[in-house]
Amino acid sequence: MRAAIAVLMLSLLVLGPAASEGCGDKFQRVGRGARFQRGYVALHPACVLLYARPQSPIAKALRDLEPALKRAGHLPLLVEQPEGLGPALKTGHYNVVMTDLAEVATIEAQARAAAVPAPSVLPVLHRPTPEVKASVEAQYSCFVASPGKQVDVLAEIDGLMERKVKDGSAPPPPKKK
Repeated sequence: MRAAIAVLMLSLLVLGPAASEGCGDKFQRVGRGARFQRGYVALHPACVLLYARPQSPIAKALRDLEPALKRAGHLPLLVEQPEGLGPALKTGHYNVVMTDLAEVATIEAQARAAAVPAPSVLPVLHRPTPEVKASVEAQYSCFVASPGKQVDVLAEIDGLMERKVKDGSAPPPPKKK
């Protein structure tokens, strides 16, 4: 009898852990974990126009942001010359235009004249002080700061698109080329 109990206990010890895995144990094994290579994925993909003059302090930040927007599922277009902005607004349908705070007023006017419905303009602030942040928050519903985390920018774009979807002014998601 003791031998049968000993064999039973030994078999439970040997076979038990392989047969039953606790919560999350399967993720601890090599090669079977959750995959995070994709990163942030946009809930509402958008066509995003990135505009900054080459001498602008945010030009490099927007150039660096373009690949992250593509990976997230957005369709970005980077325009660095003032001559290219008007044709881009007229030929493409953009949901969001990201530009330097100094350019926002002129971009909004051009966007309203060129496209219906007009895209949302997302101001980009370069190293903002708390006072500048407070004044921009009072004037605009959202903005992004540079330098900053790309995830924060992507979340801000998703917030803008979420509002457009709720308003019913969002077009269908962009088609990938």
